[in-house]
Amino acid sequence: MILERLKQYMDYKGITVAAFERSIGMANASFGKSLKKGGAIGTDKLENILTIYPDISPLWLLRGVGEMLLPDPEHPEKQPPSAPTYLLDMIKEKDQIIRQQAEELGELREKLKNAQAGKNEITHHHAQAPVEVAP
Repeated sequence: MILERLKQYMDYKGITVAAFERSIGMANASFGKSLKKGGAIGTDKLENILTIYPDISPLWLLRGVGEMLLPDPEHPEKQPPSAPTYLLDMIKEKDQIIRQQAEELGELREKLKNAQAGKNEITHHHAQAPVEVAP
């Protein structure tokens, strides 16, 4: 499982198996063989991997939990928002839209009320106007 996650990381980063093996001090083709046979990786190699590739999440690598990559402390703005933060932002945005629509609805109701009052006044005025009768 750890080796499969390492392969996933390598594919994501575009690192060849040979380059990865060299970077962590593994013998040529040993990673590929271990991956095919469902083998294991030593703790010394794991330590090298986590040192050489500091963006890989140790929790994800060892247990498959969480995100593959750790947040980049130098570029936090490039990190996708976490689900709770994203959801909170969406809720705030929806609340703002609801407030704006409520204000607009209130204004429209007031305009309708004024328009109806004006119509009633015109109708009432015409009803009370004297009617001339032809002789």
